[in-house]
Amino acid sequence: MTASKGNVIHLYLRDPQEALERLNRITGLRFSSWPQSLVPPSDPPGQAQAEACTQVQDATQVSGVSG
Repeated sequence: MTASKGNVIHLYLRDPQEALERLNRITGLRFSSWPQSLVPPSDPPGQAQAEACTQVQDATQVSGVSG
């Protein structure tokens, strides 16, 4: 097995049936198909921080706080 840091390998795309069987075995559940994530997709790295900084700057401009 080769180690590749930072790469996500979606096993359900490589071998869907094998991945589903492993998921069922690991979780103890009986999925009939690969479950969809209920988590909203995340922003690219750094985007959330940049948006937070913009919101702070906007808030300080509205309130008249300087800093």
